[in-house]
Amino acid sequence: MERIQPANHQGNPVSEPTVSSARVVSGAWESVPHTDADLVLITTPDGVCLSASETVERMLGRAVTEVVGRPVAEAVSDLDAASLQGVFARVRRDGAARTTIRITPATAAALWLDVSAKFITRDDVGEVVVFAARDVTDDVLALEHLAESEQRWRLAFEHSPIGAALVSTDGEILLANASLARMLGRRVEALVLLSLDDVTHPDDVALDAMRLAELRTGELKTYTVEKRYLTTAGDQLWGQLTAAAVPNLHGEVHNIIVQLQDVTQRRDAELELANRALHDPLTGLANRFLVQQWLTSALQEHLGRGVGVLYCDLDRFKVVNDSLGHGAGDDVLVEAAARLCAAVRPEDLVGRVGGDEFVVICERISGPEVLLAVAARLAQALDEPITMGGHTHTVTISIGAAIGGSTDSADDLMMQADMALLRAKRLGRARVEFFDATVDRIATREDLEMEEQLRASVDTGQLRAFYQPIVSLEDRRVVGHEALMRWDHPDRGLLAPNRFLDIAEGSGLIRSLGWWMLSQACRDAAIARGGIGVNGSWVAVNASPVQLNRGDVYDMVMATLETTQLAPQQLHLEITETALMQASSSLIDQLRRLRDDGVAIALDDFGTGFSSLSLLRDFPVSMVKIDKSFVRPLLDDAGALAIVRAVLSMCRDLGMPVVAEGVETEAQAERLAELGCSHAQGFLFGRPHEAGAQPNEAFEAILSRLYPHGVNVDLAAGGEG
Repeated sequence: MERIQPANHQGNPVSEPTVSSARVVSGAWESVPHTDADLVLITTPDGVCLSASETVERMLGRAVTEVVGRPVAEAVSDLDAASLQGVFARVRRDGAARTTIRITPATAAALWLDVSAKFITRDDVGEVVVFAARDVTDDVLALEHLAESEQRWRLAFEHSPIGAALVSTDGEILLANASLARMLGRRVEALVLLSLDDVTHPDDVALDAMRLAELRTGELKTYTVEKRYLTTAGDQLWGQLTAAAVPNLHGEVHNIIVQLQDVTQRRDAELELANRALHDPLTGLANRFLVQQWLTSALQEHLGRGVGVLYCDLDRFKVVNDSLGHGAGDDVLVEAAARLCAAVRPEDLVGRVGGDEFVVICERISGPEVLLAVAARLAQALDEPITMGGHTHTVTISIGAAIGGSTDSADDLMMQADMALLRAKRLGRARVEFFDATVDRIATREDLEMEEQLRASVDTGQLRAFYQPIVSLEDRRVVGHEALMRWDHPDRGLLAPNRFLDIAEGSGLIRSLGWWMLSQACRDAAIARGGIGVNGSWVAVNASPVQLNRGDVYDMVMATLETTQLAPQQLHLEITETALMQASSSLIDQLRRLRDDGVAIALDDFGTGFSSLSLLRDFPVSMVKIDKSFVRPLLDDAGALAIVRAVLSMCRDLGMPVVAEGVETEAQAERLAELGCSHAQGFLFGRPHEAGAQPNEAFEAILSRLYPHGVNVDLAAGGEG
């Protein structure tokens, strides 16, 4: 770098009191070394400026004539005189000094200067002090910004409501905040003596070891994992750990920042939800879904052989329900379930698949006699009368038995055992019957007869639309109705859906029945028949998976609305969570289009399937209906309460209304309202009622509009093809 030049060497005027002083200045400049300084001043030992570099005007905002000949403390604005005197004192004592000072030039913002001062003594010069200053303003401001940033980070870290820690790459805790200490029941000072492994459940230590190693090497920037942690009291909590690498200026990872959130309540609610999805809430036994899964796995493992099914039904259980009420009936079911479990082998599975129907799956069955022995123990378990609430109930059991063959599926084996059970009931109950393909054909013939009658029910006007009110829990005002189908059978009277929907689904008739129900409900609501649809209230119609999977749900719904002149906002399409989980992308798109056009998509029977709460966020759901199996035990079952509270909380955050099904008491309604549930449905507010039978012109008009050249979706043919 070139030597910095004195201003008077460039022709700038300088105050020179004597010739000898000029000689001193010239000699002093010869002593100034090559430097990268932004400003050089030469002064007397007591601080009078003798000369200045040509940069003085740019750096100090003053002309050379305003600086030379004056004390430096006067020539430089906003200069701390005491600090300057200290520099001169150190220079005189040590021969050199260095410091950082802040000045305010006359025409510019404040500057920070790194100043080096040197005492020079020469025979031809005498004693002078040379100041070389470098502008370090950017560096100082950067350090101040860094300090402020670090202070903000520390404040955020220490006062964060989320547990946080700074750890080494070996997992040693270097810093911890109060939230983490409270979560783990420890003091902050105690935590910094530990590692993350020390507070992790031993079984979960290895869960994220690989990802932690990838953080160290830079292969991974951040990761999240859920695992168990231990408090000082030995309690276990579930925590969601988020870890992120903290690289230095060279990109090397020396530390890791972690955040830990306590997700124990959510995990418990999800576990309870999953458990209820697989188990009967009343008895705690496996439900139909788990029974089917277990049976399928057993048949696959044993290649279809050596697996037996006992389909059991409590005889005359309806008498208990009708005479003593459902509460007494539930007590009998719970006691019966306990006795059945005690009677089977340790490896057998007992499940409840219906009101008073139980299934036992037996593996490693060497022959019919082994299955018969298990069945005999089941019957014997119920020989002793059941005493509940001062009443003694004598309960017998009818059992249908079937053993799998090499080609049997779970559905086949369940159907065979069910057929054998029907025969046991017909032959007098309290007995065991094995499936016999030749004898049990009668049951199939009966199903075919029922199917033929159901096929004709639409054309002969035997179907009825019933409606159950849905109310706002805020003011108990009726805001909608759920449409429920009934079959006015010529011989068997008014049948509820559970008496014929299985046949309808198996035969394909469900599609025709479903569209008839939609058409009838929309027609009733459009003309406010029987109070349905009055004042803009909505009507909810269930859609079966068969209807949904034919690919025309959007067209059929919109055509129905157009034909009946019902506003889309008055229709709620109810879909079970299982159907929604299995929906194709095409169906999801059609449901989204319906929702965008004003039709509400209601998630029905929520909690009975196998979904997670994220289903509400990721699918086009407008409303959630909590299944009655969670509502009925709400006041007594802490697990049911936790699930209902979790669902309501998430729906509230998503701005989604919730309907609680099966509300039968005022206490249930009041508790639901306290929890923030917006709507309810159940016998407390009204039983299903008929709005009035209607002809089928609307349904036929919809089909003719969609398919002007004819369609192989014929009411008489059940909608197949």
